[in-house]
This record gives sequence, C-alpha cells and structure tokens, in this order.
Amino acid sequence: MKSKLSGFTLVELLVVIAIIGVLIALLLPAVQQAREAARRSQCVNNLKQHGLALHNFHDTFNRFPPGTTNNLRPFGTATANKWGTSWMVHILPYVELGNVYDIIDLSQHWNDGSVSDACGVDAGSPIFGIYECPSASLQQELGGDAVKTMIADYISIAGVVNGFGGVTGATQNDTDHGPSAMNGVLYYNSKTTFASITDGSSNTMAVSEVGGWLKNSSGTRTDVRSMTYGFNMGTRGQNNNTTTLPGSGSSDGRAFNTTSLRYRINPTNNFSISCSSEGICGNYGNNSPLRSEHPGGVNVLFCDGSIHFLPETIDLTTLGNLGVRNDGNVVQIP
Repeated sequence: MKSKLSGFTLVELLVVIAIIGVLIALLLPAVQQAREAARRSQCVNNLKQHGLALHNFHDTFNRFPPGTTNNLRPFGTATANKWGTSWMVHILPYVELGNVYDIIDLSQHWNDGSVSDACGVDAGSPIFGIYECPSASLQQELGGDAVKTMIADYISIAGVVNGFGGVTGATQNDTDHGPSAMNGVLYYNSKTTFASITDGSSNTMAVSEVGGWLKNSSGTRTDVRSMTYGFNMGTRGQNNNTTTLPGSGSSDGRAFNTTSLRYRINPTNNFSISCSSEGICGNYGNNSPLRSEHPGGVNVLFCDGSIHFLPETIDLTTLGNLGVRNDGNVVQIP
C-alpha cells in the first residue's frame, strides 16, 4: 500500500508568510527603538565627556574656555586680528585628543594652515567621535574644501537674545549675522567662572546638540551648522581681547560654533536661511536653533556636568532662563 505524501497547501504557505510578515512588522519598530536608544546613549556620553573636559579646564585655568575666540591673549598668542578657534579646540587635551591640540599653533590665523590643517588634512581628515552624535544624519566632513575639517553636532550656549523667553536687559552684540549674546557661559572671548554663574551651575546650560536638519523657506531640508569651516573655527571679532564683535557692515561678527538662543527647540517653521534677518546660515549665523534627530527634543549639558533631555514643547520662558547664567530667575528643569 502506497503511503500518502503530506505537505503544505498553497493557502497554508500564504498564511505562514503573512504571519512572518506581521511578526517582522511588529519587530522592526522595537529594533529601531533599541538602535536609537543606543545612539542616544552615545550622544549623552559625548556630552558627559564635554562636561568633564570643561570642569578639568576650569580646574587648570580657573575659568571655562571661551566659546569662540580670536586667538589673542589669553586665549592664544596671536599678535594681530585672526580668525581664531572654538571651545572644542580648547578642550581637546581633556577629551584625550592632546596629540591634535599639540600641533595647533594658536598664534596663527585659521586658514594660515597650522590651525585648520591640524584638525583636517594633516591629521588625516578625521571624524572625532566625541563631536559626532550617532543619531545625526548630517554631513560630517566639509564637502569641496581642501581642509575637510569635521563639522560638529554640538554647540556652546552663548546666552539668550533680548526678548526671547521674556529675557530683558541682556548684553549682546548686534551684528550682521544676528545678535550674539554674552549672558550665557561660553560666548565670544568669554572667561566665565563658576562664581559668575549666580543662577547655579545646575540651572544653566553650557552645550547642546545641533545635529538636526532645518527647513528653508521652500520647505527643503538644509544644514546650517558651521558648514564652511568646521568644529575648530572661532571668530575674528575686534583686534583686541574684549567681548565686542563688529556690528553693522562687517562680516567679522560671526561667532562660530556658539549660539545665542532665539528660537524654540526643533523649530518646525521654515526659515529664509538669512544671516542678517534670522541669524541662521551656514557661514555663519549666531542664532542656530537647538535641534536633534532624537524624537521630541535635545540633550543638553548643564554647567554642573549633568545631562538633561529638554523637550521641544518646553515653555520658552523656562528655556530662556536656563540659557542665562545670572538673571536671578532660577527655574525647575522639566
């Protein structure tokens, strides 16, 4: 007697395939969430390292590094008006990148070679993980530029412009590239100390993320970080060591790799991407909005070294107060 061969019918196969498809569809979001959680964790760790570096710098020099500088003393040894370096250059020895810092000549102009090349072609056009948020999908290396210096996903908080979040009486430079505040911690030629953060180090922002896209007035995504020069670029400013930036009619009022708060977190409105009218452009606006590709907000380093995730729905008065070091308005972090 012949045995009867058994097998799956076409309907049964289709049912099994459908079930597998449903399971995959259910699993993929969980996998994506796990990946994003890992990326966000790395981003938080980067900010923690920035916080430790800032504290170690303060222990060494009795002040925080400047947010951005012209390399004149005490920030460098330049003797003439130079395009200097950013806070990210000054903390290099404290994030285990002293070998890069050692080949940077702080007496030189950014594009004299010794400053820019040390962080670009002479160092192999590296991408420094400490300045890269894994969640960001933006370009990390300057396109079409011979130096190809890395573009950072982080920015220092120079302060808050007058009128934002109810802030009044702020000291700021009004420039052709948007207002540049001096009521935060890391601004142009700043020499901020813990003692000068009278609102409390746990209530004052120091560094935030900017690793997200913005939309221009046509609705097209655009990248407006320090696109032209990268993470090491400072500013030119005046030919002195004050905190004054040139005003109307000058292109030297750009405070690279810092921002003065003027907009909400992860803004959804489209911008004309204009340095003069909105303080937003790739070369370079002083009012780059805080943004990230983490859903719902940004990670922010506070001056005490703590990291907080600030939601994009945060009350603007609260956000403004957190960006100022000495306004006397101490607020609760959401």
